Amino acid sequence: MFQTPKGWLRGFRSSLTLKIFTLCFVCVHIPLIAVIAYLGIGFETRALPMLLLLLVATLLGTGLCLVGLWWLIRPLKHLARAVEAYEAHGGQLDLPVRSPDEIGTVTAAVSSMVARIDGAVKHLHHQATTDVLTGLGNRRWLAERVEAEMSRSSRQAETLSIILFDLDLFKGINDRHGHEVGDKVLVEAGQLVRSQLRRYDLAARMGGEEFCVILPRTQIADALAIAERLRKAFASAEIDPLPRGGVTASFGVYEAAAGDGLEQMLSMADKALYMAKHGGRNRVADAKQPAPERS
Repeated sequence: MFQTPKGWLRGFRSSLTLKIFTLCFVCVHIPLIAVIAYLGIGFETRALPMLLLLLVATLLGTGLCLVGLWWLIRPLKHLARAVEAYEAHGGQLDLPVRSPDEIGTVTAAVSSMVARIDGAVKHLHHQATTDVLTGLGNRRWLAERVEAEMSRSSRQAETLSIILFDLDLFKGINDRHGHEVGDKVLVEAGQLVRSQLRRYDLAARMGGEEFCVILPRTQIADALAIAERLRKAFASAEIDPLPRGGVTASFGVYEAAAGDGLEQMLSMADKALYMAKHGGRNRVADAKQPAPERS
């Protein structure tokens, strides 16, 4: 079917193959066009001028062909460099689509595909590092975040404290009221923890009814105060069908020493948690001090 000039131009712009064929056709025929123009103007057909004309026209056609091809495939080179940089360093792959031809289509497809892959990877990472029930981080997430936080604290010579706590007699809640109520208690525990902490504190569910809170830029006295605030919040919470005070928690607190890693911090906080449990539960204990009396 016959195309209008507008339709032909649209097809030309959207076809890299047609652009290359047209460019090559024109450049190859530049010497012939030059000879026809030369003769048409009326110049004599002497050998030397004709040879010089053919030489110049051939060089010109070759040069134009090379420059034109480079210009047409330049976006493909930019795409390759962007993909290499993305593979090496990650980050965002932002490629402007300058033309509607095949290279533009591939560029748009690669950008879209990378964006979808990045989104899927972030979603999977979130799933892998988030506790589904409470919405807090899990142990893997905590390990990732604590390493960076400890490095920052070390560089800036700041203190770092940890709170390890678990819900008292949680198995009894499950046994008496069922696992549905137990799950509800864990969900409420996650919400309560988030409501009591600062925006830069790190909270994670370690498993079962055990939770961990990392407190950057926090000395032991402030960490104990935060743990006590959490203890009182648990003791006063009402979680249906349990009565007020039906859910309590015991807390172990430790201020990290120089060179401590996460496992060392958890071990020290766990010793303090054991002291709080052994002292009667619903208590806050300092890893370096005897458990305080319950208020």
